[in-house]
Amino acid sequence: MATPRRIPATQMIDGNICYIYFDPTLYREAPNFEPQDGDIIELTYPRCGSHWIQQIIQLVLEQGESAKTFDEFANRAPFLEMNELKPTKAPRLIRTHLPFGKIKFSRKAKYVYIARNPWDCCVSCYHLIRETPSCKFGDGTFDEFLEAFIRAEMGAGKYFDNLMAAYELKDEPNVFFVTYEELQERKADVVLRLADFLGEDYGRCLRENDDVFRRVMEKSTVSFMKEFLRPDQKQVLVQLGKDTDSADDSETKAILNLVRRGTVGDWKTHFSPENIETMQAYIDAKTKGSEVMSLWKDFRI
Repeated sequence: MATPRRIPATQMIDGNICYIYFDPTLYREAPNFEPQDGDIIELTYPRCGSHWIQQIIQLVLEQGESAKTFDEFANRAPFLEMNELKPTKAPRLIRTHLPFGKIKFSRKAKYVYIARNPWDCCVSCYHLIRETPSCKFGDGTFDEFLEAFIRAEMGAGKYFDNLMAAYELKDEPNVFFVTYEELQERKADVVLRLADFLGEDYGRCLRENDDVFRRVMEKSTVSFMKEFLRPDQKQVLVQLGKDTDSADDSETKAILNLVRRGTVGDWKTHFSPENIETMQAYIDAKTKGSEVMSLWKDFRI
């Protein structure tokens, strides 16, 4: 008898396969969310550089002063579908893994979207899902995960639906669209452009204050972010207001590497020839008639 194919643990919300951490009530309310003037909303598909770009946003707004703990970082920028929004000073920072279309597009807000090539995104998702006890995929293979990624069974929706919705809006004046690969290769330029986008005063501050610019650059490195973006699962559950009493110590003490390697091309160490063929067929089918994959034509992925 064949062994059943393993897939990450998820939850069903109104017929949608959702990440285990999503709050059903907040997920249902997300389409009705009304941005306020000045809101800075970061949208990403998981593992596409969401923590990296969020760290840069926070550093720019705070003149190079970084959050010191995971809790502080997360409290500064709650997830729309996982955290209740609390009163805070403007500008509000909000994160979401939901695509444009699932949330309203408003001229009141500024949107930051970071895209990552599907090959590396898939590999990075695989590692975090395996590390997360709640996902119950610790023994899952990459072959199994690739199929789950393609079938949108990991709980974050369809990769290309998320990407294409943002790609269609990338030239809007209140949208800052960047790729992970460009941020990796031309970080200083991207940081300055992002600062200008967030507000003229922020861009001017970085250009006129070498110390502030240096702090932003240094504190958005993989080595720096790893120091505080390695919560255990209990910290994550508490941050999301989830019950921790029913989980055993082996689960709650598991470390989640929210920042892993920060490289481009790691997929080459994971994909077999068969995997490559499967993934390429998926990409070709989903991008037929679109130029979206040209985002990576100048980068060696």
